[in-house]
Amino acid sequence: MTNKLSTKEKLGYGTASIGDSICYTAIGTYLMFFLTTVAGIDPAIAGVISAIGAIWNALINPIWGFISDQVRTRFGKRRPMMLLFAIPSGICVFLLFTDLNIPMGIKPIYYGFILMLYWTCYTGFFVPYMALGSEYTSDYEDRTVLRLYASMFNIVGNVITMVLPTFLVGVLERRGMSTGAAWSSTGLLLGVFATLAFVVTVVASKLKDPPIYSSAEPKPKLNIVALFKEYFSIARLKPMKYLIIASTLGLICYSLLLADLLYFLTFNLGLTSEETPLVMLVRPLFSAAMIPLTAFIVRKFDKRGALALFYGLGAALLLVSRIVGVNGLFMLIVFIIGSATCTSFYWQIMPSVYYDVCEYDLLETGKDRRGAIVSFQGLIESAAAGIGSVILGVILKAAGFDSTLAMQTETAKTWIFNCTTIVPIVFVVLMIIAVRKYPLTREKHAEILRKLSERKEAE
Repeated sequence: MTNKLSTKEKLGYGTASIGDSICYTAIGTYLMFFLTTVAGIDPAIAGVISAIGAIWNALINPIWGFISDQVRTRFGKRRPMMLLFAIPSGICVFLLFTDLNIPMGIKPIYYGFILMLYWTCYTGFFVPYMALGSEYTSDYEDRTVLRLYASMFNIVGNVITMVLPTFLVGVLERRGMSTGAAWSSTGLLLGVFATLAFVVTVVASKLKDPPIYSSAEPKPKLNIVALFKEYFSIARLKPMKYLIIASTLGLICYSLLLADLLYFLTFNLGLTSEETPLVMLVRPLFSAAMIPLTAFIVRKFDKRGALALFYGLGAALLLVSRIVGVNGLFMLIVFIIGSATCTSFYWQIMPSVYYDVCEYDLLETGKDRRGAIVSFQGLIESAAAGIGSVILGVILKAAGFDSTLAMQTETAKTWIFNCTTIVPIVFVVLMIIAVRKYPLTREKHAEILRKLSERKEAE
């Protein structure tokens, strides 16, 4: 389908990105901090908990991708799964930020289990949601615009998640609530917001996910060995090779910047619970302001050129921040904008890059594996989040970070700073190299659509 999408269709699809952003950002930004400073878990163990969740998500992603491609119901192909996992995703966010009064030896097991459950539910929604976006339109430019609309709502979710937790926790604590109860209440509110956003898109996308009734053809059975062979065949597609590498590197950078930011603002800069949300608010507001520029740059330089440009700029700003130091308001803004540039533009551009691979796969193999292809992004997200958390946890542990201390040692603060500047920069540079080698340009995608059209006419 190549007809231009209406504003109403773009808004209806994009709304779920509020929930997507709340779920993903809450886990990426606050979970390590919560586990170490509220639940009292050792930083290295907290990193391992995140890694276990990532491994589980790596296993569950292909399964959800396969199932998403096989669903045939009178309610559509993608929306039934989206609705099924909308509410459980919100419940898991609440549980992850609830500090239960259980023995410390059991806590890591509990949070590891809940995190696995969270990734199961989040991915169960995210994979069909992403696949649904690829089915909205096959137009190269309109896909970018659709994802920019989703990015707008993603930023709304970012604003909620960046501002609400630390601010609300501070308010509730001043009113006499314990720190654990304050975090639990905040997790509950975030879970409710996320669920509502998910449900709105399920309802709004009805016409884009028409009923599909079962055919006489037998459905493929879920064969795990065959399933992973199928995924390896997708991974061997030339565009996917570079896309997987670039996504992994970019999302490790994202994970490090997000997870370490609260440590940096709290322990290095000494910001209060009222000041922290105001600083963190700069990131989503900057991202929102950059959406029109993103659309222009993509039209001017193509998607891969835009990614390389933005990530290069972000890395440069982070490097300046590390060399000069974050002393004063101006350098704080430079640092936050550098961090935002290395995290926001992935979500504004990269999902539509995955959509373009769907037509390449259809042309090369004759298979329509949209669910499987877009599930790679979820798989990479979780793996990268786990890797980033392990890196951060190991470095904090080695640097002597102690969650019981209000003032950390100079060594600990130095490495907190490095983990939000130098370490992510390494991954950014490698990502840019991979992005520049990605072969699908606007012109090549147009040629693919033309060949697919000619093949269809000849049949």
